[in-house]
Amino acid sequence: MKRRKFLKTSAKFLCACTASTTIGIIQSCTSNGPNSPNEEDDAELIIDLSNDEYTSLLNNGGSMIIESNVIDTRGLILIRNNNNISAFANYCTHAGYSLNPFVDGVSVCTSGHGGRFNTSGEAISGPANSNLTQYQTELDGNQLRIFKT
Repeated sequence: MKRRKFLKTSAKFLCACTASTTIGIIQSCTSNGPNSPNEEDDAELIIDLSNDEYTSLLNNGGSMIIESNVIDTRGLILIRNNNNISAFANYCTHAGYSLNPFVDGVSVCTSGHGGRFNTSGEAISGPANSNLTQYQTELDGNQLRIFKT
């Protein structure tokens, strides 16, 4: 192959590879987090707060992370505020990283990018770019029900 043809072919290949890689990087940084597909749109999760693993939710301000479940495959972040427990999707709206439990009313993204959310699920610092997905909850004594819809 002649030098000129080799350079022309190589340049086209390099441009194609660079373009697809750049698009992938841009999309991953602007994503609003992964969807959590579930065939059961009316699924619910029942948690007995008297179980040892959930005792942090017995106290006002208590927060914890629940791993993958029927409500959200990425897990949930829970926070108690008086007689209400809120449930949010456990991923930052910037790039889908998981979150740390709430401390002093703030949950911080584990990525180190600085995304922070308040107990209403609102993004309070970037690069988080939208609010957390919130799920409906119902607290009856020590029984917490979390609903997919």
